[in-house]
Amino acid sequence: MFLSRNSKKSNSHELYRKAQSQVLSIILISGILITVVGATYMWGVPLIEKGRTSSDNEIAEGFMLLLKEKVDDVAETGEQRTLSVDLIGELELREDNSLTYTIVTRGLNIATTAWVPLAGGMSPVQEDMAAVAAAGGTGTVNLNDDVTCNMTSSCGPANVVLSDCTDSSIDGTYSEGSNFILNDETYLVHHIDCIGDIDSQALIVGPEREKAGIVGIDEAGVLIARSVPAGDKFKTIYRLAYRELDDISTPSKDGYRIQLTREGNNILGPGQHRITLRRDENSKIIGESKHGGDLIGTKIYISMS
Repeated sequence: MFLSRNSKKSNSHELYRKAQSQVLSIILISGILITVVGATYMWGVPLIEKGRTSSDNEIAEGFMLLLKEKVDDVAETGEQRTLSVDLIGELELREDNSLTYTIVTRGLNIATTAWVPLAGGMSPVQEDMAAVAAAGGTGTVNLNDDVTCNMTSSCGPANVVLSDCTDSSIDGTYSEGSNFILNDETYLVHHIDCIGDIDSQALIVGPEREKAGIVGIDEAGVLIARSVPAGDKFKTIYRLAYRELDDISTPSKDGYRIQLTREGNNILGPGQHRITLRRDENSKIIGESKHGGDLIGTKIYISMS
């Protein structure tokens, strides 16, 4: 049986129409898939990054709490302790009697304006601070106990202006990251948050000073943390600081201090490492406690490899 020419044309047209329909269906499905994948990426990646930030911070804090526990134990018992650790950041034994652990994340879990106490009580350090709103904020601020200024910020360009200061030597305009000297101490324009992804503040931070604790009330070791902007990421610094504890209830007002002492390397990068802690004999420095008594030191040697 033979088909007519018109029948052949009709079949060809029907096949062409079906082919077009299939192509359009593929294009529509592809478009929908691209849209869905794009939307999932836009919403999913920030959630993944947030989860990763939280996880990294939990790991870092847990490690520093363990390190604090081991230092305290060695100081009390005199027994040597060794830790095997897998670091995701940089661990440093600093000259200010503290251990710092710095990690880099895309998200922000810890405040950027001041040290946040995590364990061991109130922060063992204090800083002079002054702040106004980042975009056009103005006000009278106390830079320290003696000096006040009128502080104004702007975001085009980002800077702060100090004027009418009781110490006129610091009057001037300062950009983010710049510093100035007041009473032989350095003050830093810590950040001017014009974007609003930190705290929307223009912040000046002064020198750091140790605050002594009280025997029987405070702990010697305190874990504190803070974050600092690092490009499109953040550096979060976990700091285990050991402060002086003073016995103010006795006439002698003696002070006691765990002294962290380097033995070999003082910096470790990411990866597998060993940390060994051991105690030396106590020492005494006459009249060196913050309240005038003798300062009794317990030296803890820290070996990092």
